[in-house]
Amino acid sequence: MKIGVKTFDSPDFLKHFEDKADFFEIMALQKNNYSFLKNFSLPMVIHAEHQTYGVNIADSTKKEFNLKSINFARKVADSVNAKYIIVHPGVLEKGNKNCSIKNAVDFLKEVNDPRIVLENLPKDEDHEIIGTSLGYNARTIKKFLKKSRQGFCFDVNHAFWIRKNKKNSYSLIKKYISLTPQHYHLGGQKFNSDFHLSLDNSDLDLKEILKYYPKDAWITLETETDIKKVDKDIKIIRKAIEELK
Repeated sequence: MKIGVKTFDSPDFLKHFEDKADFFEIMALQKNNYSFLKNFSLPMVIHAEHQTYGVNIADSTKKEFNLKSINFARKVADSVNAKYIIVHPGVLEKGNKNCSIKNAVDFLKEVNDPRIVLENLPKDEDHEIIGTSLGYNARTIKKFLKKSRQGFCFDVNHAFWIRKNKKNSYSLIKKYISLTPQHYHLGGQKFNSDFHLSLDNSDLDLKEILKYYPKDAWITLETETDIKKVDKDIKIIRKAIEELK
């Protein structure tokens, strides 16, 4: 398995992990200049802007805004020869008649970029208020992938978030793995609490998760951004992988 680390805009972060990670994931924000990426030789995966930045590909009124965002991510991907661009499927916002699955599918077909892989989203309390996330469980993301004909990025923390008792959730991983993910996200997580935590501050059984993953999986650590904590996280996950052999 290949282990990657993620940053928004820090060349110092990437420099520190050049000889510790197998690849980098870059969150491509339009406000940033990513010319510094040319100074690094490790493979890269690009993550496009999502709902936090106002993007919702399910909303037809945001089409121009969404296109500008995804095209920026594609440009960054071109500059580093990235194999994948991770995209959120979007949200069917409550009370917004301009949101639909068809809009999201049509948007992806118009962009027509085979590098795009769609990430399953969490269904938490905020999404219950805002609307329904597209691809919030294995069944809905499977349908969306089939309609859009895109690849898949499996986020195990997002998958667990829809279950009240995550201690009994490990078996559901098989349903997502059956969709043949091209990429993986993994972070620390507390039961009935937050995710994207350090692996050293997590209730998850890493070996119980990783035993389902293919041996050639590329896994981005979506943990805390503190360099010392990420250093420790890399050691923790590599140890778990080694113990599975």
